[in-house]
Amino acid sequence: MPKALYLHIPFCEHLCSYCDFPKVVCGVYSEGDYLRALISEIESFSIPPSAIKTIYVGGGTPSALSLPGLETLLSFLRRSFGGVEEFTFECNPESVDEKKAELFANGGVNRVSLGVQSADPHLLRRFRRHHDPQDVVRAVSCLRRSGIDNINLDFIYGMKDGLSEIDEDIDFALSLNPTHLSFYSLQVEEGTLLFRQGVEIDPDHLREEYDYLRERLSSHGFHRYEVSNFCRPGFESRHNLTYWHDEEYYGCGLGASGFLRSHRYRNTTSMPRYMRGDPSREVELVDSESRKLEYLMLHLRLSSGFSLEDYRALFHEDFLLSHRRGIQEVSSLVEVRDGRFRIKDDALYVMDQVLLALI
Repeated sequence: MPKALYLHIPFCEHLCSYCDFPKVVCGVYSEGDYLRALISEIESFSIPPSAIKTIYVGGGTPSALSLPGLETLLSFLRRSFGGVEEFTFECNPESVDEKKAELFANGGVNRVSLGVQSADPHLLRRFRRHHDPQDVVRAVSCLRRSGIDNINLDFIYGMKDGLSEIDEDIDFALSLNPTHLSFYSLQVEEGTLLFRQGVEIDPDHLREEYDYLRERLSSHGFHRYEVSNFCRPGFESRHNLTYWHDEEYYGCGLGASGFLRSHRYRNTTSMPRYMRGDPSREVELVDSESRKLEYLMLHLRLSSGFSLEDYRALFHEDFLLSHRRGIQEVSSLVEVRDGRFRIKDDALYVMDQVLLALI
């Protein structure tokens, strides 16, 4: 039975220039009506109370919910799921205050992911963010005073002019002593403001920044366990590992995706339809060949790769034999260690090259 539950909160106080996730500006639709539809969808799965071990509330901006809205959602989740071990809530720094932090802690939230994106005020304005670095410092302090110490900071790299500027982000992140850091390369998605502005990203510069930040974070005790994610020992995101281990999970909310009984599904992105109680899911059966591809795409994002024994048990074939030709093509980029197939540390950034050879 799936042990992970993802919930999507689409409300945002403002729209960022790079975001293409399902979202709406606060006040356009009723928060209360949306939460009722969300709770109804969760209940429709009839999930046993002790089944869920991780909950992740993403968006949008989940912390943009009002205090009554947060109380409604957190109270329902606390009543419904008694066995949660990791409960993550995404927040924007400017929308975290003492009252919300206390509400998170009392509602069972024990991990918060803060969308920092940059320590550069000019770049924050370019991203259409509404916070400054001091808001981040204040939010972290509020969370720690409430008892929430497991804190992730999200950053975006790729629009800096030189390595000295990404140093500012790294220095700022380390000064806050988080347990987890995510550094995502900027993707200019169609339909976003950055796309309409014609922003282009230099892949060589991305690689240079990535290699630099990986080395710096490693030297400060942050282990890279996934291509974009770094943590102190023992603070990997258990919920996100569900995805990367290709395990099943529930997804509820506007545009949310899930994976149940060999079927992947995605909810409607129409807010009126969803709020009428109609998720209108697009459902796809994952056949054995698709499952193999997804298994490789997800597991090879991890620095640990995957177990050859587990692969044989799942797909009834020897991976090294069935993929020997592709493995030979990228032999300098991969290795087998302790019964696991993995991409070498200095080649993880070019995992697409490895995947193309293997498939």
